Amino acid sequence: MAGGAAGTGAGGDGGRASLAARFRGLAARVVSGVVLVLVIVILLWWGEIPFTVGISLIALGGLWELYSTFSDHRYRPAMLLSIAAGCAFPVIAYFVRESQDLTPLAAAMALYLPLLFAWCILRGGSDSPTTDIAVSLVGVALVGFCLAHFVLMLGFDDVAWTAPFAVIVTVWIYDAIAYFAGSAFGRHKMAPRISPGKSWEGTAAGTAAAFIAAYVLYLTLNRDWLSLKVAMALAGVVCVFGPLGDLSESLVKRELGIKDMSSLIPGHGGIMDRFDSMFFTAVVSYYLLRFFVLKP
Repeated sequence: MAGGAAGTGAGGDGGRASLAARFRGLAARVVSGVVLVLVIVILLWWGEIPFTVGISLIALGGLWELYSTFSDHRYRPAMLLSIAAGCAFPVIAYFVRESQDLTPLAAAMALYLPLLFAWCILRGGSDSPTTDIAVSLVGVALVGFCLAHFVLMLGFDDVAWTAPFAVIVTVWIYDAIAYFAGSAFGRHKMAPRISPGKSWEGTAAGTAAAFIAAYVLYLTLNRDWLSLKVAMALAGVVCVFGPLGDLSESLVKRELGIKDMSSLIPGHGGIMDRFDSMFFTAVVSYYLLRFFVLKP
């Protein structure tokens, strides 16, 4: 009986310690998330140049994390060239935002490809140059090219900062609610081999929250371009392509055998871990708005 009581006490202490640690992790995640949202909002309020600089810095940090992680696992991406190329896309997007002429972006990618092959040829010494080229290209396309579409949104007539703001806020609300709901009562795993923490319950809660957030943005922003139909369409894009971006990064991490790309952001991991839901969402939202809402 005494041994049983002691065991129960020890188990209770362990349970309380585990609960406290979990609460601290959740608190850190909330604080970090709120700070990041405030930074993005401040940059958008400050102006188009600060926002572009912010997106470029996110691309810089994300690519550095991604390529450093691959380098630690015996890959040899063209790190300096690819980081420079990835950071160039938001800058190019800034200069073409008014004309919405995407030719310079296509030209930049077309120039990057031969430079990438030349870099790997001249460098030599790699056991898997094709893999190194693929890793380098995926990083530039996924991070730099995709995030540049937030900057392109700034050039839409009568839209300005409200388009990237609406998409970013909806993504973060989806992520936050999906995480908390999944942690609280997630039972059915969404993709257990790729991301064991993702659950269908969390996904359902995040989806509901995204549509509610989109409706609130429709009411509060009060912009002609953001009709109820458009707000619901953007929420749909977030609910499909946000998780896809998250799972895509998780696929990479599972291959490398890591949980997070880094520990830079408390409660979230690294920059890639925090912004993975933005990559595909930025691209699809931009083309939805450009070709179906704000027709040229």
